[in-house]
Amino acid sequence: MINRKIIAVVALMTCSTALQAAEHTVKLLTSSANGMMVMEPGYLKIASGDSVKFVPSDASHNASAYSIPTGAAKFNTPMGKTETVSFKNEGIYIYNCTPHLALGMVGVIQVGSAVNIEQTNTAVAQLSTKIMMNKERLAGYIAQIK
Repeated sequence: MINRKIIAVVALMTCSTALQAAEHTVKLLTSSANGMMVMEPGYLKIASGDSVKFVPSDASHNASAYSIPTGAAKFNTPMGKTETVSFKNEGIYIYNCTPHLALGMVGVIQVGSAVNIEQTNTAVAQLSTKIMMNKERLAGYIAQIK
């Protein structure tokens, strides 16, 4: 009898968590009102368990993890293909479009608390040396972390 109650409670908790998870969309755009070679939104705050659907505007874009929290899984979406990535580990994720990194095509996803802010700041310093245009984007996204 007790085992059934425990199973029922665990099942309800699992269903409740699944129902609360949200799917967000990030567009990987060649051109928009925000400029050329841009992620929209460039900064996104989500909850642990949420997912992000990366939608490239053409075959030349992808989303590739550059800096992730310890223990999180790296991601690298296929060029020109829509793909959904789940985010379970709390922290800051910095990602970029591989062929357009030098043009400042970067994005930041914050999952819950910014538990890896020191690691993130180090990664930003390193990544900034690889960006030739639109350098202010990454700094602007990082400034939104709370």
